Amino acid sequence: MRLTVYVISLFLLVVISGCGKGILVTPDKKPSGEKPVENVTFAGTIPCADCKAMELTVTLFQDNTFRLRRVLTGLRQGGSRTEYDLGIWKRNDDRLLLDNGDRWPMQFRYVTDTEIKMLDQRGNEIVSKLDYSLRKNQFIDIVTGPVVLDGIFSKKGAAFSFRECKTGKRYPLLFQSRSSAVEQQYMELRSGSGTPLLATLKGNFVMRKPQAGAPPREHIVVQQFGRFWPGGDCKGRGKSAVNLTGTYWNVIEIAGVENVMKTGGKSPYLLLTLNSNSIKGFTGCNSLMGQYAKAPASIAFSRLTTTRMACPGTTPVIETAFLNALRNAVFWKISGKTLELYGNGSKLLMRLKAG
Repeated sequence: MRLTVYVISLFLLVVISGCGKGILVTPDKKPSGEKPVENVTFAGTIPCADCKAMELTVTLFQDNTFRLRRVLTGLRQGGSRTEYDLGIWKRNDDRLLLDNGDRWPMQFRYVTDTEIKMLDQRGNEIVSKLDYSLRKNQFIDIVTGPVVLDGIFSKKGAAFSFRECKTGKRYPLLFQSRSSAVEQQYMELRSGSGTPLLATLKGNFVMRKPQAGAPPREHIVVQQFGRFWPGGDCKGRGKSAVNLTGTYWNVIEIAGVENVMKTGGKSPYLLLTLNSNSIKGFTGCNSLMGQYAKAPASIAFSRLTTTRMACPGTTPVIETAFLNALRNAVFWKISGKTLELYGNGSKLLMRLKAG
């Protein structure tokens, strides 16, 4: 009896070993290199070139889109700033690419499945003793915003929808305040019933039920509507012949002011520095200094100061209008070599030409 049991046991062991041979010899992989089966958030505080620290949060969604939040603290010019971005993520073995449409996507290396380490723009290791790692959060941060977004705006019946350009995802739109002005602009600019238009807006991502009994889905709550771009599309969004920063912008038109170019001397101009978020320029009479903050479509100027030279003729009027246009600017757009600054309600404030 014992011999029979021994023979049967030995036979089963051989069979099981043969069937499971591949499984037994396969080592554990860290990281796994597999697509996450659920949404995941990585976060951490990493070094910052122009500030004391950067608190970075990156959430990868199952549909291969991502959203991120940067909180820059201890800025050189003082204070802090929060930035948001989104796009498509791709994973290739232990490499993670966050593509927001820029020339150089953000890149990370998976140290483990719960830790990713930032790489430089070309995907090389950052040689430093400082910590460039983000670690997996216990809870998902959906990074609600508010985010400045470009997308295709459309209306069907009483419902508005928005196909965001960087991710290609479509969202129902909800307006924080009355949308009658936006709807009127849309009706005036569209070429036909239901025709979609490229638009810029600032909004938050929220979960809502589209209708009673339906499962919740993400909506965009519009905090501020920027403007429509008739004839524009996502493919050409953000493409221009020159860059916003590092370019001398000569003022050619200011809303409500005539003969801007005829100041009796040097024409007004503006220069946004590439790295320090500072501006310098000339108002037509005085030298100009200040700060700026920008996103893909939005812009804000602050701490504007000038020298105090006496301004002859019409230059005081031009200077005042120039400074007011900068203070009220909310959105920017470059077409070819022309920069346009817009205020609330898509009002054109100033037009400048690359010099």
